[in-house]
Amino acid sequence: MSIRSNLTKLLLGILYPFVLFVSTHWGSRNDFSIILVVSTVLPLYFYFLSASLSLFENRFYWYFGYAFFLRVAALGSPAVWSDDIYRYLFDAKIFLEGFSPYLYTPAEVIKFIHCSPLELETLLSKMNSPNYYSVYPLLVQYFFSLGTLVGSYLGSSFLGVQILILLVDMVNLILIRKLYPLASFKSYWLYFGNPIVILEGISQMHPEVLLVTGCLLLLLSGSVTQKILSFFFLTQLKINTFLLILGFRWNRSYWPKLVIVSCLSLLLWKVTVFSDLGSQGSSGIGLFFHSFRFAGMVEPFFYYILYSFNVEYLSGIFSFSILSCIFIFCLKKDFVSQLNFENRLLFIYSLFLLFSPVIHPWYWIPWIFLMVGKEKMELFVTNISFLSFLSYGLYVWNDFVHIHWMISILVLGYYGKKQINYFCKTT
Repeated sequence: MSIRSNLTKLLLGILYPFVLFVSTHWGSRNDFSIILVVSTVLPLYFYFLSASLSLFENRFYWYFGYAFFLRVAALGSPAVWSDDIYRYLFDAKIFLEGFSPYLYTPAEVIKFIHCSPLELETLLSKMNSPNYYSVYPLLVQYFFSLGTLVGSYLGSSFLGVQILILLVDMVNLILIRKLYPLASFKSYWLYFGNPIVILEGISQMHPEVLLVTGCLLLLLSGSVTQKILSFFFLTQLKINTFLLILGFRWNRSYWPKLVIVSCLSLLLWKVTVFSDLGSQGSSGIGLFFHSFRFAGMVEPFFYYILYSFNVEYLSGIFSFSILSCIFIFCLKKDFVSQLNFENRLLFIYSLFLLFSPVIHPWYWIPWIFLMVGKEKMELFVTNISFLSFLSYGLYVWNDFVHIHWMISILVLGYYGKKQINYFCKTT
């Protein structure tokens, strides 16, 4: 019986890279039946394989090698799940030519660009934001520009960026081991084998993998200077990471420095992304607050209430205002400060995801990392992976937004109640 059980575990482990390969190379977000299959099969594989990790015993390097092999299975895949990469690559190519993606929209710059116009036109025809200004910060532009240069030697910009992200994620795995040296393989598996990380990070090339690197550097920092520099690195990857400043305990020795570094980071955002506030407000990041909505959880409550008064476009601002009030309340009641640093970051980022009007599947990658180190969370993370993949159904079926919202409320409501009880006991 034991031999049969081990053979079953081994077979599941061998088939998982194949399932990932098929999902990343031939999946489609435009076919609802494929979305249902992938959103069910990948999370289930992830969950049942967590029980098969005993095959590795204590051989971490074998385990690390398997995680590497899972990621290699996603290399060379096309953008079948997300078209953001076309904008990343377009920005990178014009950035390398000396054009600012913050001052020109792709539709504008294509008229007078002189490098490989045919390739740029192909990227332009496939992207979802040809008439919007870039919202990606300077550090992300550098990263994708480097990936583009690597890809120029390999004959594929896609592959160049994927290899770069793969290398960064392998560093993440090593740093996770360093951060949690005593964690079980099941706890590592939450990130090491998660289909969201592999599909959205490696295959579809979203830079949230870099956010994980920033969080790891922040948590592993042994000095005040290292912590501040790590925080600066995070804030130059995505603007919502400024929220993580709330995770720092008050300390006179480094808070003034932290504020100065935050101001410097904001200044860099101002001279790059926000160099033209009007353009960004109307045809850039301002859309995030006013019109774009995707798979939100709490924000739809505000949206449907405000819809009755014809001011539904304010739902994002209203939702984030409520979020700010909750943060202030938690700080005043000293709830968050009693948690350790990792749990404070998890709490802050979880609240952001809860109230954000936009929750793309790749937004969960940092959250998945922050769950590492916690035991018996496989089922919870599996359900999150399921909800993330299922949200692609919103691209195909407009009315699916109501079904996905109800499923999200039921699933997260159940786990939310458990987590609230946990925080109450902890604080």
